[in-house]
Amino acid sequence: MSDTLKLEYKVGAIEFKAEGSADAVEQQRINFMESVLPAAVDAMTRTQAAPLQGNYIESTPQAPMLEASTAKGGTAPIQASEFDLSRTSLASFLKSYGALSDQDFTLFAAHFDELKNGTTAFSVENVKQYYLEGRRAAYSNNSELLRQLTKKGFIMDAPAPEGSKSGKYYMLTDAGISYIKEYVPKENNGEKKLHSKARKTASKTASVYATINADDLSIGKYPAVKSLSGAKEQVIMAMYIVTNEGRGEWFTVDDILYLLINIFEVPANVNTINGVFKRNKSMFTAEQDPSNKKAYRRKLLSGAKDYAKSLIENNGIAKV
Repeated sequence: MSDTLKLEYKVGAIEFKAEGSADAVEQQRINFMESVLPAAVDAMTRTQAAPLQGNYIESTPQAPMLEASTAKGGTAPIQASEFDLSRTSLASFLKSYGALSDQDFTLFAAHFDELKNGTTAFSVENVKQYYLEGRRAAYSNNSELLRQLTKKGFIMDAPAPEGSKSGKYYMLTDAGISYIKEYVPKENNGEKKLHSKARKTASKTASVYATINADDLSIGKYPAVKSLSGAKEQVIMAMYIVTNEGRGEWFTVDDILYLLINIFEVPANVNTINGVFKRNKSMFTAEQDPSNKKAYRRKLLSGAKDYAKSLIENNGIAKV
């Protein structure tokens, strides 16, 4: 009996017990972690909405988020439950939320850090760590990212944790937590049906601007494109920002569609964009797209640039 091995441990409300030879127990453990546990966690996530008890997560201010060995999660986002997050990595936790914008990624990562480590205050340095542990390309301006989240009311200033480095710290607000809990992954929220034509066009045509993000454009220096009142203002401002930031000056309809939807978060479609060009021909110059003989590309003329500058001034932003 000396070769007999017993193994027993508990993951939240889920228990695992095995007894036998070392090889047999190890195989049972692997089967449990890869097959049984993910299904059980998914079921618990769907059926349990009870928040974590205050003493469930060890409170360790600014504790580093450990990259733990994890099981594959289900399709439903993992909310605060009895699931032991010490066995879940940030990358694994976020998979169930689908494709996230950089703002959403930062918000959800801070939430995970709080659930797992009791870290209620985070800084720019924490955000950099989130990107590493989330296996995501580093963001170029994390301070601007946090400023935008503060502007939305999802995070707010927080005192520096005891024993931590000096600097600016933030914490999630009730509005931020509610946003996370009510979030529906984009592939399931009906957005494809609402803008199916626009999405199909954008997915079939690779935009030359597909590699840039909001930080590359320093959009904090400009009015929020989605806050502008009409399609003309939105299209011209989007083109002006990209042009003024030196990221390009020629735009096909598909390029503008991609920028409006993916960078500036504006619902758009091909007909609306073409309508802007047809009604304002004197503000653009056009030529055949070298990569697509069936399409044209356009750039702003001085009248359109002056129009964009007036929008910036009217929105209380210094001329850029």
